[in-house]
Amino acid sequence: MRELTEQAARLLVPTEEQRHLAAAAADAFARSNPGPAGPSAADTGATPDTGAMPDTGDAPDTGDAPGADPDGGFDRARWAELAGTDLLGAAVPEESGGLGLSVPDLVVLTEQAGRALLPGPVVESIWVVAPALAALGPPWAPALAALLRGDLVGSAVDGTLRGPDLDVAGYVVVPTGGADRLYDAAELGPIARVPTQDRAERSFRLTGLPDVGGDPTGGDVPVVPTAPPTDGLGGLDRGRLGAAAYLLGVADGLLAQGIGYARLREQFGRPIGAFQAVRHRLVDAYVELEFARSAVWSAGCDVAAGDPAARVAIRCASVAAKRAFAEVDRHCLQVHGGIGFTWEHPLHGWLKRGATFAARYGLRRELETDLGELLLAEVAGRPPGRPPRPHI
Repeated sequence: MRELTEQAARLLVPTEEQRHLAAAAADAFARSNPGPAGPSAADTGATPDTGAMPDTGDAPDTGDAPGADPDGGFDRARWAELAGTDLLGAAVPEESGGLGLSVPDLVVLTEQAGRALLPGPVVESIWVVAPALAALGPPWAPALAALLRGDLVGSAVDGTLRGPDLDVAGYVVVPTGGADRLYDAAELGPIARVPTQDRAERSFRLTGLPDVGGDPTGGDVPVVPTAPPTDGLGGLDRGRLGAAAYLLGVADGLLAQGIGYARLREQFGRPIGAFQAVRHRLVDAYVELEFARSAVWSAGCDVAAGDPAARVAIRCASVAAKRAFAEVDRHCLQVHGGIGFTWEHPLHGWLKRGATFAARYGLRRELETDLGELLLAEVAGRPPGRPPRPHI
C-alpha cells in the first residue's frame, strides 16, 4: 500500500504546500521582473482549473524592445533584488544558509521563474553552482554567502561549453571528462559572445579550458576543485532538469497568452476561440504541455528518491519540455496572427526566451539520440523476452 502511495505521489500533481510555494514565488518574481501589459490568462480568466501552477499575470520585461542595446550589460541591481527573494539558495541546505528545498520543490519554483521570464543565470545558479559550493564545505562558505547575497554571480556551461553571463561570473561549473570542475572565472581565459534571439539572455562560449592545477599560493583550496555530485547528479544533468522546468514555465506563459488572445479577438462576430480550428490547436498545445509537466515532475521525484533511472528520466523530461515548447510556440504564434510577429505585443518575449532555452543543455534531436543509445545499452545484456500474445 505504501508503494502505491509513493507511486501516486510521483505521478500526480504537486502537494498543497508546493502549490503555496509556487503562488508565493510567482508573486515575488512578478514584483522583481515587472513588464508591459498584454492579454493574459489573469486578465481573461483563460486558465482552466486543471491543477496547473498559478498564473503570474502580465508579460514580464524581457528588455527586448525597439532600440534596445543587444550588447547591454548585466543588471546587477535586478540580480541583487532577485537574491533578496532567497531563490538563489533554494537548493542549498539550511545549515549552509539556504532554504534546503527538495528537487521536486525546485522544479515547482523554477517553473515559476520561467513563467516570469527571469533573466540571467537563474537555472545555473540555483541548480548547479550554489549546490556545488555548498558541497565543497567550509573553505567555500564565503563564496557561497556572496552568491546567496547576489554579490557574486555563478554560471555553468553545457557540453558545448556554452553558458549565460560568463563575462560577469565569479565561478563557473564546467563538465570535463565525467567530472565537474568549479573554475574561478578569472582563470577561464577568452570567451566568445554567442548571439541569441532574446536580447535579455547574454550567452557566451568558452574558447578553451586552462590546465587543472593546484593553488599557486600554497593554500588549502585548489584552483580548480572537483565539484561533488549533488543528489547523485552531475552539473550537466542538474542543469538539464532545471532548464526543462524553466522551459515549462515559458511554454505555460506563452499558452496563457494564446488562450487570452483567442478569447479577446473577434472575427465574424464571435471570439476566434469559438472556432474549432483555433480551439483544437490550443487544446493540442495544452495536452503536450501537461505531458511534459508530468515528465519533468516525475524526473524530479526520481532524483529525490535516488532512483537509478533518474538520469534517463531527466533526458526524457528534457525532450518532452523541448517538444512541448515547440508545439505551444507553433500554435500560439498562429493564433495571434500578424500581431504575434510585432514588437507591440509581448508574445515575442516568451517566444525568444523559449528558443534560447530549447537550445541549452542539448538540442532535442541530440537528446533523443542519446536517450535511445542509453535505453538500448540497458537492454542489451538482458535475455530476450517472450513476445506478447495476440489479442484477437
